[in-house]
Amino acid sequence: MSWPAIVLWILIVPAVASSGPVLIYLVMVTGVFMSLQMLPGDAAGANLLPQTVYACALICKVAVAPGNLLRGLELMLDPRRLGLFTAFVVFGIVTAIALPRVFGGLVEVIPVSGAALTGSSLLEPRSGNITQTGYMLISYLTAVAFAIIGSRRDVRDCYLTALVVGAMALIATGIIDLALYKAGLSQLLDPFRTASYTLLTDVEAAGAKRVVGLTPEASTYGTLCVNAAVVIFFLRPLYPKGRSRALATAAFVGTVVMAALSTSATAYIGGAVFACVYLFDLMRRLLNPKAAGRDTLRWEIGLMLVVAVIGIGILALTPGVLSPAFDVVNKIIFQKTSSLSFEQRSMWTRVGWQAFLDSGGLGVGLGSVRTSNWEVSILGSTGIFGAVLIFGFFLQKLLMPTSNLPRGDASFARALKLSLLPFFAMNSLGGTIPDIGVGAAAILGFLSSAGMMARPEPKAAGETTSAAMVDRPVSTGRPS
Repeated sequence: MSWPAIVLWILIVPAVASSGPVLIYLVMVTGVFMSLQMLPGDAAGANLLPQTVYACALICKVAVAPGNLLRGLELMLDPRRLGLFTAFVVFGIVTAIALPRVFGGLVEVIPVSGAALTGSSLLEPRSGNITQTGYMLISYLTAVAFAIIGSRRDVRDCYLTALVVGAMALIATGIIDLALYKAGLSQLLDPFRTASYTLLTDVEAAGAKRVVGLTPEASTYGTLCVNAAVVIFFLRPLYPKGRSRALATAAFVGTVVMAALSTSATAYIGGAVFACVYLFDLMRRLLNPKAAGRDTLRWEIGLMLVVAVIGIGILALTPGVLSPAFDVVNKIIFQKTSSLSFEQRSMWTRVGWQAFLDSGGLGVGLGSVRTSNWEVSILGSTGIFGAVLIFGFFLQKLLMPTSNLPRGDASFARALKLSLLPFFAMNSLGGTIPDIGVGAAAILGFLSSAGMMARPEPKAAGETTSAAMVDRPVSTGRPS
């Protein structure tokens, strides 16, 4: 176990003991440590990441508050909130136990665990069935925890701040990675890169270093940056004007720049999807006089026109100035199909799809198959039934009505829903396992909270708001 892991283990004690929002901040910040092993030794090939540890701490802290267990059970069983997600997780656990034994030796897969990642092998029970089920459970319980506390205004405010703090950590680690590589001192980051899976940290593309931060590879880092940029951008109007909104804007710009420096095709395509979603939302606000966010339309459109004029002017005066950028995009995206990585990942997805077909549509068990497409991963792992449950849950959240909500709640819900679209698009291109991750789970938890289902009750007499306390029960009412 390296010294950063020891520090993070020690830090979790005061974080849990604190009465403020520190734990929520740390859950977001530790998402940058994607290649740091928190277990001693080789841990039998399993990897426990810092964000997983801190998410577990948050789950436990929410659970021990009086009344929260009952509240969580209600949310888990309510089909309007987390019921479909609950059914999927229960079914996934059953598939992880049963299906590798039912179809053992009969179906070829690319295993999640083990070293045989370049070729297929016959299905059998593996450690991946245990670890991937554990990761999915943690993501699910994270969603439950945020659903319990997510109707509180102070928790939402803490979440907004935590997003910016996490984005700043992403930017900082990316800059450190790039600077140390240029200085020939990349080995200084070795204590942060102790996970047992393959790490591609010193790779160049088009003659430039692919920024990876403290993640295993550029694709992972770029995807994290795009996810952070998207959710901050759509939530930006909810940040108080002044310093908070300026920091959110800086975090957005910084993560966009770092995503570009990652030279990840998945991140670039995610950025393109983000642009499309933004333009769709812009048109919606233009055409709907009652839409929230119309007060910023003038400067948004003005800024877009200024950028367009400047871009056209640069191209007219110096036609070749953007040629290097076009060459990079061409090599990364349009020539991607000729790369060894593309061929390997395509093979993973092809084998996963064939496993789905060979199992008669039942799947081969959660954690049994590695793909490069999240939808195929779900189908190959949990079959048609599991896919109907989890896809149904996501559609339920994306299509949930917000017209009956107060203006602030409606804006919050709409921003979170829009931020999920680029996430799903990038997962469709590079999702290797069914787990959705802690970040997406938090968003789905907020969308499943009581505040997103109906108008809040009037504030009770004598009720006050205070600093965010994740261990405070919510059954006594919701701050207005």
